[in-house]
Amino acid sequence: MNDFLLYEFTKLMKKKKWNLKELALNADIHYSDMSRIFNNKKALSLHYLDNITEAFDLPKGSFYKGYVKLCFNERNLLDKRRSDAFVYECAKNGFKSELFYILSVMIEEKSKAIRTKYFQNLFFIAEQLFLEGKEKEALPLYELIIEHMPNTATEEVAISYFRKFYMTRLTNEGSLVLVRVLEYISYMPPKFQELTILWITATYYMLKQWDEVLHYAKRLEKIAKIKDHIGRALMYQAFALTRLGNNLDEVLNLIDRYEQINDYYADLAAGNRYVAQIDFGNIQVVDSYKNWLQSRDDFYVGIPRILESYVKLGRLEDAENFIENHYDQIVDMSNSKNLLKQHIYIDYCYALGLLKCETNKINEGLDEILNVALKVKNSEIHERFQKCLIAIWHYRDFLSKELEEKYIRILS
Repeated sequence: MNDFLLYEFTKLMKKKKWNLKELALNADIHYSDMSRIFNNKKALSLHYLDNITEAFDLPKGSFYKGYVKLCFNERNLLDKRRSDAFVYECAKNGFKSELFYILSVMIEEKSKAIRTKYFQNLFFIAEQLFLEGKEKEALPLYELIIEHMPNTATEEVAISYFRKFYMTRLTNEGSLVLVRVLEYISYMPPKFQELTILWITATYYMLKQWDEVLHYAKRLEKIAKIKDHIGRALMYQAFALTRLGNNLDEVLNLIDRYEQINDYYADLAAGNRYVAQIDFGNIQVVDSYKNWLQSRDDFYVGIPRILESYVKLGRLEDAENFIENHYDQIVDMSNSKNLLKQHIYIDYCYALGLLKCETNKINEGLDEILNVALKVKNSEIHERFQKCLIAIWHYRDFLSKELEEKYIRILS
């Protein structure tokens, strides 16, 4: 233990009128271990430091600045056990200055062999954080691995690119990371190659870029070993072919194939047959689709499609009653931070705009559709933007001067 920590602990012991045995008792550390630590015969672990901090009724991390030097061994290299634990806790709990110091040491290490070892260890810390749901805390570590690993043609760098893509895929940075992750996919173990193609497919699905969805879904089908991934590959192909205007029989054939995988996919197949029928124009099955969804937790996914179908069928009273009956779910979508629910809510707003236009609330309806167009204009979801423009053009004769100006701004 260094002089700074020894001085601080001794000062606090005097304040509390504790001897070493009393400190050991309050810190839940065996006295013999505590004695050896104070006599520099045993290294002070971070776990013990946190226990001592808590015993003194101080916040976690109060002594972390003083602990930094203990992360090094006698050769002035980072001690794996103590430095790994320290980096993990600092990253997890937001002790940025202490973390920055250790990471700077890793980056500035001149020996490639030692620096490689440092960043291999950092990768395992990032993975631990990621798998614990601490994605935000793990991301800067992955970025450092990508930037500073001496040999970039490694599993660690490749997987770091995948993790970064997963976390940034629906941001402005996502498309740039996608290019890089595809370059590094050959360096990944098969499990991560499969996951990467799956999430690339899912990302293009969210962005409604159907050519890309179809391409990567077919690629996923070829390499997938996990049944769930095979099911998703077939399902994404069916969705893409529907939007790309292929024939209904081809889509239904894909649905038949993933229906055989397990009960979960058999259940989805039943609903997705209705979805395919509706999307190919057979909107008369909308009530059957609604009945299938009725008892499901994910009923909200069908709200826009059902509402739009009612409007197209001229069942305007049913459409208004449908909104009233599912008001709580609609509000939940509008307030949700879940990206899928946010996208579905935008689709709902579009359908609501159509309903208002058909119930003599044309200005309100057009404003709703214009707002949807405005929201998706700067995203990569071109399909939805085009759909809005077509609807606005259909009702163009009813545009007020104010709405026409809004329309022109959106087009500019």
